[in-house]
Amino acid sequence: MIWNRRNLKPTLLIFLGLINCFGTIFGQEVDQDGYPVPDLKGLTPYSIQIKKTDGVEKIVEKFYTPEGGHIARISGNGKIFAYAVDHDQEPPIDYLIIDPDGSGRFTQRFKSEDVYQIPEWVFQ
Repeated sequence: MIWNRRNLKPTLLIFLGLINCFGTIFGQEVDQDGYPVPDLKGLTPYSIQIKKTDGVEKIVEKFYTPEGGHIARISGNGKIFAYAVDHDQEPPIDYLIIDPDGSGRFTQRFKSEDVYQIPEWVFQ
């Protein structure tokens, strides 16, 4: 096939669509209604880590749960954008949920081996 402007654009669109499909299949899961936010009421953090990541002051607060697991609440610039959940306190974590748009709904769910980025709304 000879590449020219006419067939490059459709090919690029198909390629980007495939990347998006594979990212959803092999990476994150999406629930438009949102995944349940862990209940941290009455829990006290046993660890708080603060570090600068990509220009954001990232805070990770870790809590033990009454069921024997732990939860990490992750915020950037004072905005909570993720929770990491682990039911047995043994690595790796079970999953991570993220609020991708600042709506308060945590609609993206990642496995422990998946890579995630701090959402853009946290930087604003």
